[in-house]
Amino acid sequence: MHAAIVALAAVLGMVEGRAFLHTPNAQCGVPVKMDATCPIVCARSVAQCPKALLGATIAACVTTGLTVCVDGSCRSQCPASVEPVCVCAKTGFVLADASASTGTWLPCSTAADTNILPINVNYTDPPSVLYDKPNLPVWKACQATANFKVSDGNVVFNTCNAVPQTRTKNPLAPEFLATYCIMSIEVLILFIYFLIKISRERNVAEKDFIRIQEYSPTSTPTSKNPFERDVELQDIGSSSSTSNVDMDGLRFTGYRTDPIGVIANMTVIITSFIWMILLAILVLDYYSAFSRFNFRRDSDLLFNDHELLSTVFIVSWHFVLVWFLGLKAVQERSESYFGRRVPISEATLVQIEKKVVDSVAIANMGAIAEFVRSFEARMRRFFRAEHSVSMIPVKVTSNGRRYIEFECVRYVYDDRAGRFQPFTFSVGPTFADLHQQVRGLGSSEAHDRTELVGPNVIAFPADTFYTALVKEFSGIFYIYQMMSLWTWYYYAYYYMGLVLTFVIVSSGLSKVRVFLQSQRRVLSMANFSGSGVRVLRNGSWVLVSTEDLVPGDVIEVVASTHVLPVDAVLVDGGAVCDESSLTGEALPVVKFPVKNDPSLTYRRDDSTKSNSLYAGCFVLETQPAQKGKPVLAIVTATGAVTSKGRLVKDILFPSKVSFVFQEHLKVVFFMLILWGIVMLVLSIILLGTTGADAWFYGMFTISQVLSPLLPAVLVIGQSVASERLAKKGILCVDLDRITLSGKVKVYCFDKTGTLTKEGLNFLGIQHSLISAGGPKFGAVLNDFGSFPTPIRYAMLACHSVTMVGDSPVGNFVDVEMFRTTEARLGRPGEGTDLGVPDTTVVYPTVNGDPDLQILKRFEFVHSNAYMTVLMRDPSDGKMYAYLKGSFEKIRDICEPSSLPGDAENNARFHASEGCYVLAFARKEIPSTISVSEAASLARSTLEKGGINFIGLCLFRNELKHDTADALEELRDGGCRVVMITGDNMDTGVFVAKRCGMIRSNEFGEVLVFKGDVDPKDSAKVIWTNTEDGSVISQSSLSSLLAAARLGNYRPTELAVTGKAFNALLTAGSMRNLLFDTRVFARMSPDDKVMCVRLHMEKAITAMCGDGGNDAGALKAAHSGIALSEAESSVVAHFSSRDRSIFSCVELLREARCALDISFASYKYLIMYGEILAFLGLIQYYFTVNMSQAMWILIDGSTVPLSWALTQAVPAKRLARTRPTARLLGPETVISVVGMIFINCIFGIVAVVMLYGERTTNGNWFSCQEFDGAYYDIRRWWELADNFEGAVTGILIVFQIVHAAAVFGIGRVYRSGFFKNVTFMAIYGSILVLLSVLTLSDPNALTCAFHINCGTSAAITRLNQATGTKYAINFWGQPTEYYTFSGHNILPMQFRLRLWGLAMGNLVVLIAFQWGVVLTFGRAIAKRQWPQTRLLYKP
Repeated sequence: MHAAIVALAAVLGMVEGRAFLHTPNAQCGVPVKMDATCPIVCARSVAQCPKALLGATIAACVTTGLTVCVDGSCRSQCPASVEPVCVCAKTGFVLADASASTGTWLPCSTAADTNILPINVNYTDPPSVLYDKPNLPVWKACQATANFKVSDGNVVFNTCNAVPQTRTKNPLAPEFLATYCIMSIEVLILFIYFLIKISRERNVAEKDFIRIQEYSPTSTPTSKNPFERDVELQDIGSSSSTSNVDMDGLRFTGYRTDPIGVIANMTVIITSFIWMILLAILVLDYYSAFSRFNFRRDSDLLFNDHELLSTVFIVSWHFVLVWFLGLKAVQERSESYFGRRVPISEATLVQIEKKVVDSVAIANMGAIAEFVRSFEARMRRFFRAEHSVSMIPVKVTSNGRRYIEFECVRYVYDDRAGRFQPFTFSVGPTFADLHQQVRGLGSSEAHDRTELVGPNVIAFPADTFYTALVKEFSGIFYIYQMMSLWTWYYYAYYYMGLVLTFVIVSSGLSKVRVFLQSQRRVLSMANFSGSGVRVLRNGSWVLVSTEDLVPGDVIEVVASTHVLPVDAVLVDGGAVCDESSLTGEALPVVKFPVKNDPSLTYRRDDSTKSNSLYAGCFVLETQPAQKGKPVLAIVTATGAVTSKGRLVKDILFPSKVSFVFQEHLKVVFFMLILWGIVMLVLSIILLGTTGADAWFYGMFTISQVLSPLLPAVLVIGQSVASERLAKKGILCVDLDRITLSGKVKVYCFDKTGTLTKEGLNFLGIQHSLISAGGPKFGAVLNDFGSFPTPIRYAMLACHSVTMVGDSPVGNFVDVEMFRTTEARLGRPGEGTDLGVPDTTVVYPTVNGDPDLQILKRFEFVHSNAYMTVLMRDPSDGKMYAYLKGSFEKIRDICEPSSLPGDAENNARFHASEGCYVLAFARKEIPSTISVSEAASLARSTLEKGGINFIGLCLFRNELKHDTADALEELRDGGCRVVMITGDNMDTGVFVAKRCGMIRSNEFGEVLVFKGDVDPKDSAKVIWTNTEDGSVISQSSLSSLLAAARLGNYRPTELAVTGKAFNALLTAGSMRNLLFDTRVFARMSPDDKVMCVRLHMEKAITAMCGDGGNDAGALKAAHSGIALSEAESSVVAHFSSRDRSIFSCVELLREARCALDISFASYKYLIMYGEILAFLGLIQYYFTVNMSQAMWILIDGSTVPLSWALTQAVPAKRLARTRPTARLLGPETVISVVGMIFINCIFGIVAVVMLYGERTTNGNWFSCQEFDGAYYDIRRWWELADNFEGAVTGILIVFQIVHAAAVFGIGRVYRSGFFKNVTFMAIYGSILVLLSVLTLSDPNALTCAFHINCGTSAAITRLNQATGTKYAINFWGQPTEYYTFSGHNILPMQFRLRLWGLAMGNLVVLIAFQWGVVLTFGRAIAKRQWPQTRLLYKP
């Protein structure tokens, strides 16, 4: 990547370390230092001072009879403590005039004497290897210029010379002892502790480790007793508990607090602070904080001199780096290391190791990313870092039972099994058992259960500000940033060091604040409020706190404004609940008690949803079984295992995701570190020195190549996108998912409430008529008054509707159907004297129908897909069982003779027209059965035999008004859109056609084949053509699909049912047909998850739903967006207040823009480092640098430019392609390497152009080359006052700023370059500033940046020599310029050429980026380095 730079460096250093291009001032002799200011004159007495140099203050002192003291003050008597001016009191310095090295000297003037003008001289200064060079040449020049005699020993210039010293670099010198002592003492302490630890723990055998499986709150019954099994169990629970296991286990290890370990740990902490203090002392000593040493070479140091001080700093710096990297490597296990390992039965602390896995699969990662992941996995195994480690304190209950709490779950220690394990108490398990348990618990049993499962709270240790701070700032990149900043602070770059420290610390504190706020929000959601709950304890009703509820408690359910604090099952009476916060369902839900039936088993799943109350819902109304009796429920789950608890756990412990962007970023960081080390070596070589200062120059280069701001800048795009999404009503809970969403290729949609409107509209009925040829369908009717009586009675009675006030509530289909009847529904138990407790009366208002009595309801069960009611007609006393449900299920239980011959085709026709089809059936109860006997009949009896089909009930689910437009934009944007619904397959196909998900092309109408299992063989799938109903073989279907995929045949789409999906999956065919299947119908929640995961294997996949029964799929997808504000939607990575699927379009627009911007920021910072690195090598070769102001301009503009790049808004429409996510992909590499090469060429041209001025344009640069041999490279800011530093510095800043502009180009995924007003304003301001600095004559601004500037005398000489008219005196003009000529003012013609070169550089970069990379380069890269691309139909 950097071959050109390395080759150039080799050429520049090929001749004795110096280039063929540069032999400074080879024909000019020894350079002359211009305008040096002579020091003050000192004399043995005031009378011997030359009159021309006698200051007015000193003269007045003598006139008034006072004494002139050695410090230049006038006193009546001079104290002995005054500091002499005319003496070289510092160690290693002597007066330049050897004859004046003894005796007392008085100054002839002071700084206040304005009558004495400074003497300026020109002199030659031969090169010296000393850092503190002798001032002998200055003294001699001043002596030659002065018009008085200074050689008689009575008058001297106060010029001190440094005495050459032999610097000690002995690593055993006393100055190094502090570093060695700190490390040696701490290593000795840790080694002694290690010996003590292994000697005490060697008897703790491996059997004292306990490995169990991670607890999952999703439970299934088990009757096994885990206390009687081996400790390596796959399922854990008590004899009455239930559990389900995850794939990865937990490893428990016992520890106790060790006083010796505590002391050893404290020494580690103290040592860390001592290291920081030592570095601070070294930095402060550099700035004379202790010995009043001024680093401008006129004072001493605690560490003797700068070379030795710098060496000590470098040695200490490396020790500190190794120390903190070591602490980071063992951070998770440090607490256990300093504890004492003991058997688990004696532990006061338990170390829990949990395997860390990337649970979200990523498709098409590429060879590099897969290699990185594989390498990381091997390294984790090698270093035993496959597990996250947590140290949990052991707590004790009031009864002495020991337990720990990990990830919101309580693990209780069992003495018999010798391990910690979770408990969940099952209730039931049969409906009859539940009715037997309504007696409630005793106080002692409730107390025991509380100790086993814990209080009814979702407990998690909220971080304090301190712990959050430690978590944030203990990252490995913070260590790198800290060590970089220490070098900046030490080496006189503290200005920008302070700025960067402020940026880094502010960013970290902001993240800590957001993290703590998020935790507080989750905590507020997790907590339950309320005054208490009435519970049946010891046979009596008592009021207890919600925290004291346990599984098995019998509670009274009451309507309340507080959320229900537990999961429970109704056993007596019903309730109307608002579950919108959990499921997103807007309508209230009716809940019914479980029947006293021993044949039915209670499970906490969808099969008993209508009987279950869930934590987090609101009870709007209760419906007692008998007037005056309470509504009873049995608590089934508390705390973290409730429905709400699982939501909270999903938020607190989200699954990690791996993305090709992050995987490549690891490789890039590693490459940058290696390249930085190479640059360190090259810097030392080109500087021509091996001293400590060369190391600092190299470290500056490393910090430029791998910018400390790189991690922060890469997430700026995500943060900005998150803020913009929030303004559009889309909340993001995981920033990393934003850039991941930028690569979405497949978008899966739920149907009802997502693509279509939330509710259903009643369309009509189609009844079954009795004819001579058998039953047949009549016409579709939509006027309720014209419906046949059986259909009217079915609509009036066969539903789950109840009344809250005057409003019907319940399932939205039932509510819509009942509203059509315009009837009024009574309350259970009112208006009848039949003696059946739950009887509900329906009061019709049409056709004079009699009041109907609903004797009993059997709720809709998903496994059956129908519901049943027992109804009585008071007008004739007859009783009927009415059934309502899916046509397929009703068909299967009806008498075949009652079904019209075309029933199935007719139902399929309505479904294909987008109708939601329900079937009605009824069974007449024999008149010999009494009302009470009928009411006691089991459901299975009512639903068996003698059931006659009576007709169909039709609803239509209308599309949302913008669904078709949104899907069209997604498809045009290169996304494959798929429907995953629990609805009927024909309905799904119809909706898919209407919304444009299934569409035709130029070859003709689309062919849709439906796949369903063979009724005779569930493992076989039958494919049916929706056009003519013909069946097609698998081989013929494969041929059609192959032709369609090639694009030379009619488009062919597949639709499958959930059963067919599972059959194909089992047979191994589903993956091959996945991208030919558009509609997945009759899919259960688990099927939806599996379907999404199949797509994730092949492409980045998004899921859009309402957060209810598709919550699992939303969580499983790479990117899940819930069109709901319900609490259940928090499992999704995004949630939208707007229920339009245009939210998906907005998400993709912002995500693609964020990903594109992240790459732009990445390439910009890489280019920033490479520009500084390459031109830095040139500057190091010439031993020049840039001024502090220029460095501050460079680093100070990087942050605002990076931020301004992110302000580009997304493109108005989705592009057909997606932005690249491969940092090491051909397009990215070509872009970065090409621009580096172009900038290198322009940098070389600038230097050649400058050196060409030695023989052209008046030879103004002849004998003006800068020779670093005459200067101290430690004083790097002085190396900027020359022409080489000015020219390369100007070009460096131009190139860095231009890089931001070039990478800001792009309008495919973001708005056009000129539409980013923020960036244009910042970029334009910096560009104007640079142009002014380049083109302006000397002024205060140019002098502040040490460009086109000089001293007054130097400018005067320049004006006289060249005829220019530069201003001679102005504000901000320096009195000293660190170059022999006294200025670095470029001729105007050269300034114009240099500015033109910088602008030409910009033009070439734009042409390359826009014309080569984004057009031809993209096509060439795809052809030369083809990726295996997924063929799919949008």
